[in-house]
Amino acid sequence: MTIPSKTEIAKMIDHSLLHPTMDDQTLKEGIELAKKYNVASVCIKPYAVQMAAEMLQGSDVMVCTVIGFPHGNSRVDVKVFECERAIDDGAVEIDMFTRKLLPLWGSPKNTEQH
Repeated sequence: MTIPSKTEIAKMIDHSLLHPTMDDQTLKEGIELAKKYNVASVCIKPYAVQMAAEMLQGSDVMVCTVIGFPHGNSRVDVKVFECERAIDDGAVEIDMFTRKLLPLWGSPKNTEQH
């Protein structure tokens, strides 16, 4: 078994910057840290995608964002809009959250509007 190098391990890391109390300065510091260690991606709040994409330009650290985080309670059309905007802003990976109770409802009729 080959032990992965530090670089290979770094490329397995998605650096999450999603804590609700993180301010913009903390987000910028987290993006710089991700860039320094050349991780796989920075997962950032949707409003900060454009900032992250600009800061990571020229690196191979990808920008990821979340849609419907943390509970997935947004309507589907809202999630679609958020995805389109995130992609326009520079996100290359989307983590979308769905309503947790949907699978428990059992009836496709109850899930069509969600």
